[in-house]
Amino acid sequence: MTGRLAGKAALVTGGVQGIGRGIVERFVAEGAEVLTCSRREPAESLPAEAHWLRADVSVKAEVEALRDAALERFGRIDILVNNAGIQIEKTVAETSDAEWDALIGANVSGVFFCCRAVIPVMAGQGGGAIVNIGSISGYHADPGMAIY
Repeated sequence: MTGRLAGKAALVTGGVQGIGRGIVERFVAEGAEVLTCSRREPAESLPAEAHWLRADVSVKAEVEALRDAALERFGRIDILVNNAGIQIEKTVAETSDAEWDALIGANVSGVFFCCRAVIPVMAGQGGGAIVNIGSISGYHADPGMAIY
């Protein structure tokens, strides 16, 4: 296959809907081999060239299993896109401890666990690229999404 990402292996977290799905579709169109994950089964089929595994990035062991699956399937990981995340639309006063833990687990710990799992792989193969997806909410406060 030809394309700007031909011969590259990509791991895209949260790639079954929204921005993540768009990334998966574009990477496949550009020739990359792609493994993506989510906590729930995709509601719609992914491109035939993309592979999916159930994984919760807030769980270190599941991230390590995801990394191992990518290495088993592709033999390398050239690109990591940390896209998985959750949004909780509540004020600080309305947010439960469990909701706080879930958001921090997916949006912060998940990025750390994925980077930590993949950086040694990339270093061992001579390099790679990590893309961490952020949000416009980092620039514009919304009291109804205070913890996001």
